[in-house]
Amino acid sequence: MRRVVITGVGAVSPLGLGAPALWEGLVAGRSGTGTLRRFDASTFPSRVAGEVPAFKTTEYVPKSYRKATKIMARDIELAVVAADLAVKDAKLITRGITEGPNTAGWFKPNPERMGCNIGAGLIAADLTELATAMAQARAEHDTLDLARWGRSEDPAKPSGMDSLTPLWLLKYLPNMLACHVSIIHDTQGPSNTITCGQASAGLALAEAARTIQRGDADLALVGGCETKVHEMGLMRWTLLGRLNTRDNDTPERACRPYDRTAAGSVIGEGGAVLVIEELEHARARGAVIYAEVAGLGATAGAAAAGSPTGVDASGEAAAMAMKKALAEGRVAPDAVSVVVPPGYGIPAWDAADAAALRGAFGRHVPAVVPARAGIGDCGAGAQALDLAAAALMVKHQTIPPATNVTAPIADLPVSMKADSRPLEFAAVLTTALGGQNSAVVLKNVSN
Repeated sequence: MRRVVITGVGAVSPLGLGAPALWEGLVAGRSGTGTLRRFDASTFPSRVAGEVPAFKTTEYVPKSYRKATKIMARDIELAVVAADLAVKDAKLITRGITEGPNTAGWFKPNPERMGCNIGAGLIAADLTELATAMAQARAEHDTLDLARWGRSEDPAKPSGMDSLTPLWLLKYLPNMLACHVSIIHDTQGPSNTITCGQASAGLALAEAARTIQRGDADLALVGGCETKVHEMGLMRWTLLGRLNTRDNDTPERACRPYDRTAAGSVIGEGGAVLVIEELEHARARGAVIYAEVAGLGATAGAAAAGSPTGVDASGEAAAMAMKKALAEGRVAPDAVSVVVPPGYGIPAWDAADAAALRGAFGRHVPAVVPARAGIGDCGAGAQALDLAAAALMVKHQTIPPATNVTAPIADLPVSMKADSRPLEFAAVLTTALGGQNSAVVLKNVSN
């Protein structure tokens, strides 16, 4: 079977732009969460978020494509930036990369042999746009007139939709992340969009890896991006009771997964795009290899009947996903040095994760590093950042400390300090809040 490796990492997170910023933040145990600044959240019980530093999307696309950034929702912008960083990290010359002295020696892939699989979430519409449209479709007694929303017989009274650009919907379709990335970089190979919550990126990786393994592609851009830092995202998670409402005054410590003082999650934004490639193809062009995708596993679980938290407390389905990944890679549980688990910081989910890790690894649970502790939950971008973190651990042969964890639950072997040592295998386990589970095992490969 053709082997698949990671040759490029483009990360966009509250820790910064690019893989180096993500890695430096992880190794330092730094938190990127803070007081929410994107909008006025003063009336919400949780006012903490992991926000990506300011950037200009136009600086990450060709000049000929800059007009298209006007119809990009935040989620799309994050994916476009992450893809640009990943392609440059892998030293690939695509339609979106300007050739010049700085690209001397870079590789130009065959577009027909390059795929694109990116995870996406529920993209929230801009409330100002919607409010303006709804105001124009207002009927008596401040109710919404659906007839005036779609059309108006009086030219002096435009319909609600008249205030929206004809391309408005294209800002909010989940497949637009992969759409823009594939157009910019001219990936003409197998393409898809995965919308399975926090497990989206791992499932996108699995689908793309299979296309390479069976010979339908040589390279692919894979990952996931999403922002939950908007009014709708904050409201949803507030109503679902998932957020930490106690630590608004110490926002950098609000997300404490697997800690006995964990009080809830934090909304975040970001994600990552990885370049994956057939091993011999990568070696032939002299690519830097982060890690090999050794094993993949996926399952779907359901909460126990009557569960008020919506969580499968047994962790059986998540454990099965990891067992599948270990079996495919022919990796013994005790050979894995580190695992990047979900790390929501929601006590009931943390306990279920602990059960899943025990179920998958038995007595040999590896060092636990919840990367989201300093990032927050960014939906479809969550596992993408976990995968980027794990790939960086393998490349640097270092296990970072777990941010904000001082008193681990269930005697989990949470990493407490940066530890440089031989690291052959790293694992990523993700349990999506919708029930999907994804596991990935990465292997060290000598260049």
